[in-house]
Amino acid sequence: MITHLSSEQVAEYIVGYPSPIVAEHLRDCPACRAEVVNFREALGDFRWAVRSWSEDQAPAMRSVVPDPRWWSPSHQFAGALLVAAICVIASFVIPRHPEKVPSSDAVLLSQVDAQVSRTVPSSMEPLMKLLVQK
Repeated sequence: MITHLSSEQVAEYIVGYPSPIVAEHLRDCPACRAEVVNFREALGDFRWAVRSWSEDQAPAMRSVVPDPRWWSPSHQFAGALLVAAICVIASFVIPRHPEKVPSSDAVLLSQVDAQVSRTVPSSMEPLMKLLVQK
């Protein structure tokens, strides 16, 4: 037999999932039974406080909720036009700078371009001169 119930065992009993040992202990132990009664009363007081608070807050919350007609199709269209106008204006205002290639990269690219644009490799150029002369 257990000496007294832990807070977890009391909570399990209140929730409705007690083990048979806990239920038997509560029948035999007046101290644990009193603790369960106190816990139930505390939960009841908390439930009452939450409900009364929410009922007090309900009128205030109703005034916060916007009128559903505020976002009518005409307002949606006006909002879409506003967003489109902002995008168009931003495309003109935001400066666009072409990406500048650093000078060393530009030199390298021109060398590569010169090599690729050749009709024959550089080692065969003397032979091409002989063919052109004939």
